[in-house]
Amino acid sequence: SEEAAEAAVAWASVKSSERAIEKLVRCYDGKVCRLLDVCRQSILFESCLLLADGLDAIAQDPDVEILAAHNRLNPDYDANRFSLGYRDVKLNMRLTTAASRRLGLDYHVFEVQMVLNEFAAVKFERGHKRYVAFRNARGQ
Repeated sequence: SEEAAEAAVAWASVKSSERAIEKLVRCYDGKVCRLLDVCRQSILFESCLLLADGLDAIAQDPDVEILAAHNRLNPDYDANRFSLGYRDVKLNMRLTTAASRRLGLDYHVFEVQMVLNEFAAVKFERGHKRYVAFRNARGQ
């Protein structure tokens, strides 16, 4: 919808090689094929309704394929246990365009994090440092 187009992108850099290696060792038993968030971006939304509209727009886009969706907005997700209360919708996707096939990028998986503005404010202000300490204590 037109309102979904009003969402903001929080541009992220590529995951550092240090963090990628740490995650491979701690979480994925060295299996590189499981590391799917080297390239990732966040899209910020004012409301759940706008986030749902954005999700629908992505799902309808013929140039992408959604490989996995993780709905951490679901009330059944134990955000306090797993992410210090942080919630989002995370998509693992790949491009399916002729250009991506020509460049050999059609099997490259990237992550899109769909985040409500209230969670983004905490994440980007002070929450990420707390989350890193939490993650390190859990060995993730």
